[in-house]
Amino acid sequence: MRGRAPRLVRTPNLVTYWDGKSFVVEDFERRHQITAAPEVVLLLAAFDKPRTIKDATRDFPRHDPASVSKQARHLARLGFLVPAPGKKRPPDLFAVWRESFPAIYFHSVTRDGLYATSTRAKREFFRDVLSRSRQPALHKDYPGRPAVRLPEEPSGPGKPLGEVLRERRTIREFRRRPIPFADFAAVIRGTFGQTGWLDAGVLGRLIGKTSPSAGARHPIECYLLAWRIDGLRPGLYHYSVRKDRLERLRPGDFRSEAARFTSGQGWIRNAGFVCVLTVVADRVFWKYRGADAYRLFFLDAGHVAQTFMLLATERGLGAFSTAAIQEKRIQDFCGLDGIAEFPIYLLGAGVPADPSPINVLDPISSSRRR
Repeated sequence: MRGRAPRLVRTPNLVTYWDGKSFVVEDFERRHQITAAPEVVLLLAAFDKPRTIKDATRDFPRHDPASVSKQARHLARLGFLVPAPGKKRPPDLFAVWRESFPAIYFHSVTRDGLYATSTRAKREFFRDVLSRSRQPALHKDYPGRPAVRLPEEPSGPGKPLGEVLRERRTIREFRRRPIPFADFAAVIRGTFGQTGWLDAGVLGRLIGKTSPSAGARHPIECYLLAWRIDGLRPGLYHYSVRKDRLERLRPGDFRSEAARFTSGQGWIRNAGFVCVLTVVADRVFWKYRGADAYRLFFLDAGHVAQTFMLLATERGLGAFSTAAIQEKRIQDFCGLDGIAEFPIYLLGAGVPADPSPINVLDPISSSRRR
């Protein structure tokens, strides 16, 4: 006596896209792709809920049932249709990550990258890259703009690192007093400034800074909206790493614009300045060609942010950071194209008010983007 026909269901972790002239169905959890005709997509859709193959053939009255059945069994062998219920059914990653589909897809397809580790292989790779394209510029400047040089940092002992680490807090309440220019300059130079040169062999000399960066690529640039710095004219500035100076791009008091940059966090107006961290993408992608290199932008921004927070704390300033930024507004204001260079993070500081309860209620996204 024959047993009951198994019920199958479409595996949950699928995306579809055009790859040139081919339409691809991808199981991103297993990293398995197939090219598919429209009928195959419709067949997968037919297994949105558990059912037998025989039941599914009834959805295709214009096709030979044997042909539909054959295609369904083929999809099952490839793992695009799985038993339901059953231990072999994969988890729905979309549901596990709270419906953050772009995030789980990117995380899944950029795992476990392959890397060249031998000195010979790396040297040959970079020689090949250098033969086909020039290395991107290590510095960015705005020639001809009014510039403000940063003062030399006074020598003398600072707070011990352990004390600074214990004191570090995210501050959102400030005294309406200007930040001393020397303290401001020390934080900016210490966070974004160049500390020296590194001998990178075939790649020549690369920049050294206080924060680590993958491959010493240092893709982060700093744009400043300053309005409460003693001795500094309010405006939009760019910090030139090469010249160790501020290049004024636009004069004006832009504290209200800073609040708009940060999705309406009005308390930022009471601080002294904000730093918009941007990424120059080609500095990283010129060397690291895989999709996983996109992760490096966020890692670099995190390293820089921690350095900024500790330096500001050491100087007695109240520092903060936020990723709740309005990228398009920032791009337009700073004159960025949003592709070759784009905003990724925002840091800032002011003279802290008296200690108060910590407010951890950051802005929450009010819409899902799929």
